[in-house]
Amino acid sequence: MDWLKRNPLFYLMLGMLLAIALLGVFHTSVDSDRLADLKLEYEEKNKQLSLFMNRAPAPTKANLAILEGNLQRLKEEFDTSQATLNLNTFDRELFFGRPPADSNAAFFMIARFVEDSRKLVQNAEIRCDEGYRFGFSAFENVGPSVDTIAIVHKQSKILEALLQALVDAGISELVAVERENPAIRGKAESQNLGGSDFFEMPGNSPIRSSEAFESLAFRLEFKGQSHAMRSFVNRVNGSSLPFAISEIEVQLERESGALEERNDLLENPFFASEESVGDNSALQVPIISENESRFVVIVEFIELGEEILAVGGLEKGRGNV
Repeated sequence: MDWLKRNPLFYLMLGMLLAIALLGVFHTSVDSDRLADLKLEYEEKNKQLSLFMNRAPAPTKANLAILEGNLQRLKEEFDTSQATLNLNTFDRELFFGRPPADSNAAFFMIARFVEDSRKLVQNAEIRCDEGYRFGFSAFENVGPSVDTIAIVHKQSKILEALLQALVDAGISELVAVERENPAIRGKAESQNLGGSDFFEMPGNSPIRSSEAFESLAFRLEFKGQSHAMRSFVNRVNGSSLPFAISEIEVQLERESGALEERNDLLENPFFASEESVGDNSALQVPIISENESRFVVIVEFIELGEEILAVGGLEKGRGNV
């Protein structure tokens, strides 16, 4: 034990180092066990991940095939519905064109529409009030506000088609052309909101009862014989444009003609004298001496709702005019 007494500091340090070494061995053993557990856990998770990544994709492909089939079927049904409503039978961009860039350009666009419509009616010898502006009297001196240029432009293009259908149908007089007020559709109209340009669409429109569709409505009032009315309806229904007739009102213009017209009906070369004409006048005058009537028709131009267009990036109807 003399050596311990002679070098106490050395052996104290040696003992401390031995204790530290034993403590390190203990912690190493514990950490080794923990590391082994972590390694086993990692290997298990890695095996599970490998099984998941390498799993046979057959069920996924089958599901995708089913979804593709359902999507194709829905697209076919959608196209059929569009064709039924004439929503894909015309080229929208070609029909409407690009709206005017500003209010001044819109003013000249409307002036050109009014002038062309007036010539169309006059050439067809259809009676119409002198100076009539075909639903756009509010813009006689100024163009529409910037917020309403787009919808006013669309209304003018649709009215061009409707006026052409009226002319081709052979009406005798154009009484009024009215459109919906853009203010009712959430727009701000800078001009007078009243006047003869506008009408209020009845609230029971079946087209607007669904969020899938929107429409622009027009009220046309004209005079003519019944065959002209039938021809107009047939032309609208047979058009490639998405028109729908919402309401038809018929009023007899007069159940008895003017005296001069009744006398004209009584003229008959087979009767030699005025007395004989008078005696047979009851046989000559029809129950209704005039068959011209006044018709009021509300026509809607159907469009897909914005929510429907947002699904799948769909576009509004395209095709040939």
